[in-house]
Order: sequence, then structure tokens, then C-alpha cells
Amino acid sequence: MLNFFERLEDGEKVKIEVESEIERYRDNPWLLSIFLHLDSSDTKADNYLEFLRLKGSLIISLEDEDRTGYIGSRTVNGWTEFYFYSKNNDGIKERGGDTLQFEPYDYESHVEKDSEWSFYHRKLEPTPEEAKQIALKKQRAKEINTDD
Repeated sequence: MLNFFERLEDGEKVKIEVESEIERYRDNPWLLSIFLHLDSSDTKADNYLEFLRLKGSLIISLEDEDRTGYIGSRTVNGWTEFYFYSKNNDGIKERGGDTLQFEPYDYESHVEKDSEWSFYHRKLEPTPEEAKQIALKKQRAKEINTDD
């Protein structure tokens, strides 16, 4: 299940999407980061459907049972950053590039070993306060849907 929240980092608003069902990937030590110059922060923007198509293509091309999994994304300063953790680094950077190579957007990708998931804990994992806000939003949405 995906959770959405925002935080301020160095005075910049960062929109974060994080997958909550990540236990099956916890032993995967390789972090793949893909930075796409496509702002996904405005769901009403003309290019939002294009963003969703590209995001879906990336996830489909990179997820591989328990070997590679989508963990989340961050949107800041007009860039959307996607993060995956993988059991090994064989070809995962290339698979992401294969998906984006003919798209009209600039992108960068990077693979690094992160056995302790330090990036996830610093930049994606909700703080206790953010987790409370996520739970409140879900509860409100549930109440609205049951009132209909």
C-alpha cells in the first residue's frame, strides 16, 4: 500500500510516496535511484497522466518478484526521484534506462550498496508525526467513503 505525505527539507517542500509493504525486500542491499526531470507534484497538470504512465513502466520493468522492489519516490524542485532496492546490481540500472531512453525527459540513475537501508530511513520513512498524519488522512477518507 502506498502512503503519501509532505515534509520540508532545507526550506524546500518534498512530496513523498512510500510503499508500506516492504518486508520482502528488507534483505536487498542495492539501492537504485532514478531521477526523472518530470514534476509529479501537481495531479491536475497536463503531464500528470504521462508521469503515471512512465512510473508504471519503470515499476513493471524493474520489479522482479522478491529480488527488486519499488520502495517509494520523492518530488522536489521539478524532479521526481524513484527508489528501488534489489538483491543484486546486475543490470538493474540498464533496465531503468531502457524504459526511459526514448522519453523526452532528462533522467539520471545511480546504484549503490545500502545494506542498512540508511537512505530509506533518512529520506523516505515517515517520522512518527508523519505516520500519525498519514493514519488521520486514511481514517478521514474511510469515514467519507462510509458516509455515502
